[in-house]
Amino acid sequence: MKAPRIAATVLLLLTLSAHLHAACSNALLHGTYAFSGQGFIPITSDISPALFLPQAVAGVITLDGKGTVTSGSLTLNTTDPNGGPDRGTFIGTYAVDSNCKGTLETSLSTGGELHFDLIVLRPAEFTVISTDVGSSAIYSAKKIVVPKEH
Repeated sequence: MKAPRIAATVLLLLTLSAHLHAACSNALLHGTYAFSGQGFIPITSDISPALFLPQAVAGVITLDGKGTVTSGSLTLNTTDPNGGPDRGTFIGTYAVDSNCKGTLETSLSTGGELHFDLIVLRPAEFTVISTDVGSSAIYSAKKIVVPKEH
């Protein structure tokens, strides 16, 4: 008697698992998200003999649910003694596979592109890690929920 119940439970879990993974797509990420993170950026030896600086970043990113980053803004701060915080904007693209993994590519208003691997944790939260050579950064993003006025 226990074997059929176990088999039915396993079948149910596999079915539910398949439906959860099948739900992942670009449409899952839609709206405005606040993000923050940290890492290291490559620099020249005249700034630091270590050839990198730690960085902290915070900002917002808006995704359209169709694979386009329609807008984004960020503030980046490092320990560079010659500079203060940098601010900028960006646009880009993203792709989410059925397994909730994907990519994110951004074009900065100051020039240059950044590339990331992406993991959707749930529709209101995702994380990315830099895939650019020489860069080491990880960011977490959470959907901004605007309270409804009464």
